Amino acid sequence: MPRRVLASLLAAVFIGGTAFGGALPARAQSDSDTLTISQGVDADTLDPISTAVTTTDNLIFQIFDALLAHDPHGKLVPGLATSWKQTAPDKWEFKLRHGVTFSNGDPFTSADVKFTVEKTLDPAFKSQKRNRVSMISEVLTPDPYTVVYVTKKPSAIMPGRPYDLRIVDAKYWQAHGDTYMSDHPIGTGPYVLKEWRKDDRIVLTARKGYWGGDAAIKTVVFRPIPEAASRVAALQTGETDIITNVPTQNADQIANGRLTKLGTVRSDRVLFIAFNTQKPGPQTNVSFRQALNYAVNVPAIIKTVLKGHGYPLQSGPIPPGFVGYDAKLPSYSYDPAKAKTLLKKAGIDGPLNLELWSPSGRYNMDKEVAEAVAGQLAGVGINATVKTQEWTNYVGGISHKALVPMYELGWGNDTFDADDTLTALFTTDYPISTWGTPETDKMIEAARLETDPAKREAMYAKILGAVHEQAPWLFLFEYQDLYGINKRVDFQPRTDELIICHDMKWAK
Repeated sequence: MPRRVLASLLAAVFIGGTAFGGALPARAQSDSDTLTISQGVDADTLDPISTAVTTTDNLIFQIFDALLAHDPHGKLVPGLATSWKQTAPDKWEFKLRHGVTFSNGDPFTSADVKFTVEKTLDPAFKSQKRNRVSMISEVLTPDPYTVVYVTKKPSAIMPGRPYDLRIVDAKYWQAHGDTYMSDHPIGTGPYVLKEWRKDDRIVLTARKGYWGGDAAIKTVVFRPIPEAASRVAALQTGETDIITNVPTQNADQIANGRLTKLGTVRSDRVLFIAFNTQKPGPQTNVSFRQALNYAVNVPAIIKTVLKGHGYPLQSGPIPPGFVGYDAKLPSYSYDPAKAKTLLKKAGIDGPLNLELWSPSGRYNMDKEVAEAVAGQLAGVGINATVKTQEWTNYVGGISHKALVPMYELGWGNDTFDADDTLTALFTTDYPISTWGTPETDKMIEAARLETDPAKREAMYAKILGAVHEQAPWLFLFEYQDLYGINKRVDFQPRTDELIICHDMKWAK
């Protein structure tokens, strides 16, 4: 019987970490040195510069390195660059690590950094990470171990997201072309790809002589399990060691399991429903969008669907603690009477049928949240049918701005700065933005280039005030991330949702 089928059958009979009331089956001896991780979806590509999907990054970041890294607390630490400094208002210099090679033996040099940035910037490549590098006008390589990013204008923000943009092998890429990179990754990271069976498993093996020290865990398997109950059962049977997005109703069960523990952390990810205002429909009317924000009771959804494991977005898309957050900004509250008034103002005086698109298994309780939203919208005469797609197709629909009139999406912002959210999701012509105005586009660009912190905060307050008034999202919540962990693994969840296998070891 296939493992996933077995896991699905066992899900219904597991209580408190035991199967059929007995002891958990032992992990097979052949798997005793293998770490297995289960997310809800498979990677959509192993090309590190085309995609901005966190679940895919969790694969890519094992194979590729960036110039810098974030420690678990968000502090910048050296990566492929050993030092960095702003040498002029429009120049940032990075000194590169000597003696680093890609897994095929090619030496890592400044030429690889230049190629990576320029490829990501290329409009024809259509990278989802273009906003990371869009303020860079030129990449200088004065020698093989020095890179200088030249920005279009002076900026307070370090350009290029040097802790996020993974560096590729320029020679290898140019030899093989764009399409080949999707499933033939060559990086400088601690692991190499051994096998990829689409929607079944990705097997990674540790590199010997990795510049950051050999990984303690030698084999890592990423096994996607879309069904939440099956992920829980696989953890409890010992088939997998770490699962993401523990269903909230299973949190206590995993926390108190004989062989399992629960990992929790406040996430930098927010969940929202975006209105696709770039396509015809009622969502192009601001009164309609405002109405739906008043029609949804977010605290009730957090309480009932998430069992309290979430934090309402109080003042728009930026959570507390981020640069740009302003607690004085207005917020939407549950007011169905006001919602009905605004719907009439939008010209809707009677029931309206529409589609609400949602992933299933990508984010914790994502489909269930969408169904709860749909149920509440029915109270004001909006009959929303929840439509789901397999994640790869769903991402494609978002990239082509094809999900109409509204769709659920999560956004993790590990910069803790409003710019990353505003530039990527509220600038008209960005790949996954479905709202923007000429006025706000100009304000967002000006704010990211402002070097005076006080002026920049004031600019963000004005921008976010406009975002609140225009309601391009149905604002929902910030997650508390839940991980199920086998007690044999020493793993600490991070607020940025990244799973860094090189940081893990077997528990003593």
